[in-house]
Amino acid sequence: MTYLIEPLRGEGSQRLREQAQAYDMLCRLVGGKPELAHDANGAPFLPSHPEMCISISHCRAAVAVAVSSCGWVGIDIESRRRVSGDLIQKVCTEEEQAAIRNAADPEMEFLRCWTRKEAVLKMRRTGIQGYSSMIEASLATDCTVENIDCGSADIV
Repeated sequence: MTYLIEPLRGEGSQRLREQAQAYDMLCRLVGGKPELAHDANGAPFLPSHPEMCISISHCRAAVAVAVSSCGWVGIDIESRRRVSGDLIQKVCTEEEQAAIRNAADPEMEFLRCWTRKEAVLKMRRTGIQGYSSMIEASLATDCTVENIDCGSADIV
């Protein structure tokens, strides 16, 4: 797997900047200007490079792109933010909720948990709707979960 994580740059609409920067990063990782498409669950893929699996994530501060030629890949980044107890109950298992409650920094623990979950769901190509509370990313046996240092205390 190869990946790039970069601070969000440029001016104008955040969403357009995120998309343009993600595509630029993807071009650098795979070479050239590949066509980018999305499957029924919203997962990105490259029709002209079926041997490559990709994952894209962005938040208000950064963009991340991962490419793999040896199997499905998932990547997720999040900006640090306040998180409601309702969201934690909705997307976390009981064990994860306990770990978050007992953590020295519960918000950061939730974001670590969430980014692992979302990366696993992206890798599985299932989409995230309704599935997040059904998996515990730390126990996923069909993948390897890596924590990547983004170089910022505000990005997980």
